[in-house]
This record gives sequence, structure tokens and C-alpha cells, in this order.
Amino acid sequence: MTFSNEPAGREIVIVPCSAAKLAVNRPTPARHLYTGSYHLMCRRAAERIAGPAGLLVLSAMHGFVRLDDELLPYEQRMDAPGHISVEQLRAQASELGILAARSLVALGGRAYVDAVTAIRSDTLRPLDGCRGIGEQRSRLARLAAAADPLHLARAFATGPAPA
Repeated sequence: MTFSNEPAGREIVIVPCSAAKLAVNRPTPARHLYTGSYHLMCRRAAERIAGPAGLLVLSAMHGFVRLDDELLPYEQRMDAPGHISVEQLRAQASELGILAARSLVALGGRAYVDAVTAIRSDTLRPLDGCRGIGEQRSRLARLAAAADPLHLARAFATGPAPA
């Protein structure tokens, strides 16, 4: 089971799951399950960088999830006991072709981005250096609106935010 037909030739962007979820008691595609505003902002930016086919959600319970994967609602944070392990993420990354991607970008809070970086050290971290959620949201909005969002993500990841 690979994530993409050509992972080595494309960018992959990982976004965090969301505490806010659709109130259902049946398996639901991840694209509909996660409803939090921060998750949705990350997803918009990710889709601009890599397209919907290059996007994965990092679920604190399930690991890497495709938007069409069906899940039941759950409660699990990446910074709480019981979250998915780095070893499990490495195995999933290998199976999904994430390690062969041309570029890997991680959007989200520190615990999520650190988990992605633990499986691939060259992960781009465009939200690093932000002084709070407001600055993260600003960068996400700029990524979503950019003519070349991958170039901007690289600029954010390598130093002070470009003007």
C-alpha cells in the first residue's frame, strides 16, 4: 500500500489531526472527521504546497492517515500518554513511501512536527520560530495564498519570516 504512485517525484505535506471532530458514531473519512480551524488552515496550506494527493494527516492515535481513510472519532493528543510511537510512524512512512518523497513538509504544533522530523531529519518546518498561534496562523494564510507556496515554506523554514 503506497501513498502515491510516484512519491520520489513529489512533495508530501503532513498536517496535525484535530481535537475538534465531527460528532458521529460511524467510521468517517478523515477529510470530514477533523473539523478544527487550525487543522483546516494547515490543510489549506498543505493542499497549495502538494495538492490533495500529497497530503497526509498525522493522527496521534492512528499515525499517518490519508484523507479518504475512514476513522471513528477518538481522543488522543500527540503530547499525551498513549500516542503513536516513532517506531510505528517509521514503519508507516516506509510503507506509504513518505521517506522517498522529494520534499517532506510538516505543518502543526511542535509535538506533531517533532514526530515527523524524528522519521526524516530533512523535514521542512515552516512554522518553527513563530511566537504563538497567531503568527502560525499568519504563516499558514500566507502559504495558502502564495504563488509558490513550497518556495515560501522553504524560506520560512530556513530563517526569519520573509517580509
